[in-house]
Amino acid sequence: MDLPRTPARRWLSPVPWGFALLAAASSLTYGGDHAVNSWASTNLTNMGDHPVEALIASAFLFGADPWACLRGIALTGVILAFLVIRFGNIRAVALIAAGQVLGTLVSEGLLAARIAAGQADPALRATLDVGPSYVIVSALAAVVAAGARPWHRWTALAALAVRAPHITNGLTTLAVTPVGHVTALTTGLLLARSLRSTDARHRYLHRLTLRAAPLQTEGRTNGREPSVARPPARRRVTPHDRLNGTGV
Repeated sequence: MDLPRTPARRWLSPVPWGFALLAAASSLTYGGDHAVNSWASTNLTNMGDHPVEALIASAFLFGADPWACLRGIALTGVILAFLVIRFGNIRAVALIAAGQVLGTLVSEGLLAARIAAGQADPALRATLDVGPSYVIVSALAAVVAAGARPWHRWTALAALAVRAPHITNGLTTLAVTPVGHVTALTTGLLLARSLRSTDARHRYLHRLTLRAAPLQTEGRTNGREPSVARPPARRRVTPHDRLNGTGV
């Protein structure tokens, strides 16, 4: 369902602009720094040592190539702007954070289980895994499911289609990255549909309230409640009334 209008302030939201600026500064400064990337990697080793720091830092590192970095940041900024226009700052941040966290936990948790079962190389615990792809995929899925405008949804769908081969590459072998991508995509899709249903329910209740308001105020005069008409009290019939034929 399309929203009636887009407030101008949503385009100037701190979420897409702040993310873009932090990502540009982090990537252009530390994108090629192996030590920083190793520390920010969301692998099993770091998840057991500094999980929160790794989850946050990884989302702002777009790689060492400046032009590829700027293209990725521009795409992410636009998609986040679409997301904020639809859901607002707080819910947009919560949605992409859920995509980043669940994408990492599910993919790395599956890897840990496979290592424990002897189905994967233990050296994969320290593999390099940085980047905002889980954030981007969850945001794209959310905009496709519940974008505020048709062209928002079509833009996100086109971007998702272009990235589909990269998103699913290696999924059949249960590689970490594609499993995380599919998890983030599912998270964004389900959360967006849930938020959209909640918004629709709130709008419906608001319309009911507006319709009921005139009925509640009808009959008010000079700020006073309208008087309620009461039926006349029946007079008690006495034996004398019956004798005179006046009883009811």
